[in-house]
Amino acid sequence: MNENLQALLEHLCKVLEERRQSDTEQLHRRTLNWESVERLPVVMSYPLSEDAPFHPFPHSETFYDPEKMLFNELVHAFNTSIACRDRLGDDLPCTVRANFGTVLIASLFGARIQQVAENPPWVVHEDGRAITLAAIAGQDPYDVSGGWIARVTETYEIYNEILSAYPDLRRVIRVVLPDLQGPFDNLELIAGSGVFAELYAEPDLVAQALETVAAAQIAAARHLARVINDDTDGFSHQHATVIKGHILLRNDSSILMSPEMYQRQIAIHDERVMRAMSGGGVHSCGNIGTHAEAFLDLDGIGCLDLGQPELNDIDRIYALARVKRIPLVRISVPEEDLVTGKVLDRFPTGVTLLHAARSLNDADRIMTAYCREAENRRKRRMAEQPGRPIQLESGRRLV
Repeated sequence: MNENLQALLEHLCKVLEERRQSDTEQLHRRTLNWESVERLPVVMSYPLSEDAPFHPFPHSETFYDPEKMLFNELVHAFNTSIACRDRLGDDLPCTVRANFGTVLIASLFGARIQQVAENPPWVVHEDGRAITLAAIAGQDPYDVSGGWIARVTETYEIYNEILSAYPDLRRVIRVVLPDLQGPFDNLELIAGSGVFAELYAEPDLVAQALETVAAAQIAAARHLARVINDDTDGFSHQHATVIKGHILLRNDSSILMSPEMYQRQIAIHDERVMRAMSGGGVHSCGNIGTHAEAFLDLDGIGCLDLGQPELNDIDRIYALARVKRIPLVRISVPEEDLVTGKVLDRFPTGVTLLHAARSLNDADRIMTAYCREAENRRKRRMAEQPGRPIQLESGRRLV
C-alpha cells in the first residue's frame, strides 16, 4: 500500500469517532425529514493550508492509481476534508467515491473520452461528429461491462479491500455511487449539443434515445450497488452530504431548455430513474428559478441540490419546497447568518447548509459560534419555563 495512504488511514483510525458520525447522520436525516431540530447541519469547505498534515496528489495521477484516488477523497474532496475531522466540529459525513468525472454513462455508448493535464475526463466529438441518436437508441442498455464502468468497479473493489483491513473505518466511511449524471445530461454528452435542436426536429427519436440512456443509468447504478456500502433506507450520500433518495440526477443541461419542454420531454425519464432507485434527488448548477417547480413536481423526487445557491432566490424555492416537504441541500448563507443564528429563523428545518470558509481556522471559528448560538437559543426556550434558571454560554444568567 502507498505509504502516504497507510499513514492517513492510521491517522483516521485515531480521530474518526463512530458515535460522532452517527449523530451527524441523524441530524442530517431529521432535517431532511422536516423534523424539528436544534440547528441545521453545516458542512464546511475550505482550502488546505500549507501546514496541513496531508495534501492531495495531482488529480491526473489518480485516474490510474486507486490508492491515490482514495487518498485524495479522504484528504480534500469537494473542498472538504475527512482528514481534518479532529480539527473541525462541522457535520461532514465521511464519504468516498470513484472520482472519474461525468463521463461514465457516456463511455458505455462509445463516446470518446479524453483527460488532459489536471482536468477531469471529458467527452470529445472528433471533427464535430457525435454518436447518432439512432445508434444510441439501438444499443443494449443493460450491458454495463464496457466503457469506464469496469475501471470504476475495479477502483471500488480496491477501496473495499483496503478498508477491510481497518474495520473501525469501514463502519464510518461510506463508499458511495460515482457521478452518473442524468438522462438528458448524459444524452447531451454522447450526442453533442445538436440534441437541443433534435428536441424540436426529432422528438420521438430523442425520446427513444433518452429511454435507452435512462435504462443504462439504472443498470449501472444497480451494478455498482454491490461494491458500495451506502444506505438503502431512503437516504444516501452525494457531494459530501446526505441526500434523500438513492441517486442524484444531474440536470445542468436541462435548465437550458424551457421548463415546459423539460416537463414534456425530459421529466418522464428522470422519474423512471428515480422510481427504479426508490427515490432520488435532482442537482443543478446555475439559476434553476424557472425550473424549480418542475423539479419539485417530479414523481420520486427526494431533495433538491443546488450547485450555485447564490444565483437563486432561495427563499422562494424554500417556500415552494416547504409545501411539498422536499428538502434543499448544500445551501450557502452569509457568515453573519450563521454566527448570529439568523439562518435558524430563515430556515427552521428542511435545509442543510454548506459554507465556504477562507481557511480551516475560519471554518472552526464560524462553526463554534454557530453551535454556541444554537445552544443559547435552546437554553432561552428552556428559560421560558417559570422558575428555571439557565446559564448561557456567554455567562449571562437568565431567570
